[in-house]
Amino acid sequence: MFNSINGIITYKGTSIVFLENNGIEWEIHVSSKSISLLPSSGNSARIITHLHVREDNITLYGFYDEKERTLFFELIKINGIGPKQALKILSGISADDFVSALDNENISLLSTLPGIGQKTAQKIVLAMRGKLLKDGAAVEALSPHSDIIKALTDMGFDYKKASITVENIAKEADIKNLDFAEKEKAILKKAIIALSSM
Repeated sequence: MFNSINGIITYKGTSIVFLENNGIEWEIHVSSKSISLLPSSGNSARIITHLHVREDNITLYGFYDEKERTLFFELIKINGIGPKQALKILSGISADDFVSALDNENISLLSTLPGIGQKTAQKIVLAMRGKLLKDGAAVEALSPHSDIIKALTDMGFDYKKASITVENIAKEADIKNLDFAEKEKAILKKAIIALSSM
C-alpha cells in the first residue's frame, strides 16, 4: 500500500484535507496538529498516509510526519481506541510531548486530551510505556532489528536501552559489511555484552 501522497492542497478544514494528485482529489482525515503544520490551500505538500479498511468503511488517514503515524498505529492497537479517537488524541498534543508524558507516566496530562479519561489514560500508559524512543519513533514498528530487540527484552533487558543499543551497534562499520544472518548474530552478541555491563 502507498506510504504517502504528494500533491496540491485544495482544501483545509478542521480535521480534513483535500489533496489533488494527478487529477485525483484525495479526502484525508488528519489531526488538528497536522492541519496547523501543513501549508495553506494552493500549495504543494507531502502527507504520510494510512488506508484503514473495514467491512463497511474505507478511510484515508494522514499525518504530518512519521512520528505521528507511529503513535497512531500504537494507539489503535489498544483495546477500545479506534482510528477516529486516536486522531482526536493526537490533535491535543505533539508527538514528542506525548512520548514524554508516557515516559513520566503523566496520567493527569494524558487524561486532559480529547476523548481520554483517567481510566483510558492509565490503559494507554500501561500499553505504550517503554515502546517509544524519545524522538517519538517506535523501534518495535520501524526497526529492521525488531526481532533482536524482542529477544533482548525477553531476556529481561529494558526495552528502551535494548532499542538504543541495537540501533547504535547496527551502525558500526564492522557490522555493516556482514551478510544478514551474520549481522543478526553479531548485533545480538554485542548487545548482550553491552547491556550486561550497564
